[in-house]
Amino acid sequence: MDLKARLFDVKQGQNEAVLNSAQAREANIALLDRIQLTANGKSVTAIADHSDKFIKYGEIGLFGEAAEKLKLKTGQKVRVEPAERPHSLDAIRKKLDGNILTAAEINGIIDDLMAERLSSAELAAFVSGVYTRGLSSDETVALTKAMYASGGTLKPHAKIVVSEHSIGGVAGDRTAMLLVPIIASLGICIPKTCSRAISSAAGTADVMEAFCPVALDIKQAQRVVDDVNAFIIWGGAVNLAAADDKLIHIRKPLCLDPKALLLTSILAKKKAEGAEYVLLDLPIGLGAKLENLEQARDLAKDFEALGRMLGMRVQCSITDGSEPLLKTIGPNLEARTVLETLRGGGSSELRDKACVMSGIMLAMLRGVSQDEGTRLARQQLQSGKALQKFLEIVKAQGGNPRVAPGDFKLGKYKQSVASAKGGRIGHVDNRAISRACRAAGAPEDKAAGLVLAVLKGDRVNAGEPLLEVYANDKAKLARAAKIAEEIVSVERVVIDVV
Repeated sequence: MDLKARLFDVKQGQNEAVLNSAQAREANIALLDRIQLTANGKSVTAIADHSDKFIKYGEIGLFGEAAEKLKLKTGQKVRVEPAERPHSLDAIRKKLDGNILTAAEINGIIDDLMAERLSSAELAAFVSGVYTRGLSSDETVALTKAMYASGGTLKPHAKIVVSEHSIGGVAGDRTAMLLVPIIASLGICIPKTCSRAISSAAGTADVMEAFCPVALDIKQAQRVVDDVNAFIIWGGAVNLAAADDKLIHIRKPLCLDPKALLLTSILAKKKAEGAEYVLLDLPIGLGAKLENLEQARDLAKDFEALGRMLGMRVQCSITDGSEPLLKTIGPNLEARTVLETLRGGGSSELRDKACVMSGIMLAMLRGVSQDEGTRLARQQLQSGKALQKFLEIVKAQGGNPRVAPGDFKLGKYKQSVASAKGGRIGHVDNRAISRACRAAGAPEDKAAGLVLAVLKGDRVNAGEPLLEVYANDKAKLARAAKIAEEIVSVERVVIDVV
């Protein structure tokens, strides 16, 4: 049937269309059935919604995604037909039952995902199946290759291409923003795609965006890496391993991070960056994604094995992720500290970790010892060459190469959180930091965040400040300050007297 388009300026995250309930019943199209929409020589599969009164007989309501893909204007005719049930649903059911999927079945799931023939509920079932049943090594390789093939690929002109990635979970860990310019200043090609915050105060992309645009498409990214041998951009815009971004959209509200999807997510994107050598950071400790050394070692073995199967050399560093790396948390606060550290001040903790990680990477590439590689990295920082390269990257991505630390403004309202008792700082909680900063408005409001006055092992008296919270909204500031009371644990020197 041909229906008149009525467009809604609303995006649903998937293709959806609304039919008049009576007309849908006549056409035998049930709620949440798939329908094929055709207009202007283009065709998409969408999920059917029903409306008794809002959509009239002879109309079809279209949300942003479907309308854009069909290049529709209000009032245009749209051909509507029932669509076949995707065969990949059988593969999803097979995984939920605990069976092994073939490469063809996995490719089918990713093909239907990219064609948007699967609903969010069906994709959530696939993620749940992977979470509860796991993936074999063959399934993991097949899924990684399918994700890699689902988007574009970079082809840097350099003979050797390297990349770095952290599995995250540590507040203020901006190691990559120093490591990339250190390595690139030595003439080594290091493209770096990174994520926006999912549950944290800021992702690397959010902080880099305080300096320059990060939503580059693949042509722009190719130009930047060929010009300056590096970039630091948001992976969601460049369309590398595009299926992974769609699965992240499903995983995010479920807070599910299955090991198999972690492996495939990271290495598919590293492969799409053109990387031959990959350094992965696996932070461990209370509040980090990995609790202990044994978990990290097991994950490192899986990363290294999968890397070999994909033709990449992968090495993993295991680092302390029990506390935030910086005292300044939030996009602008972290950007300010990154720039200060590149200039020779800033955070000694950030500088030390970036140099050690760079040393490990240089040992992989040049056959030097890790200590020698670390010394070389420190020289690049101390000489100003890493800063110069970072500002080249900023300029190539469309930012201001004359940026100064004072350019990063903070929220106009601030509130201090004081210690209720005296004692020693026992723990500073990464997850509570993220909750407080997001309540303050981060990462959307780049000026929101917090500044820690103490770290683990410090001593504090009752009434002394533990941290300050910044926000541009008084109500958000109050909520954030309340949550921030959970961030710092103070241990009494004397627990009890018996």
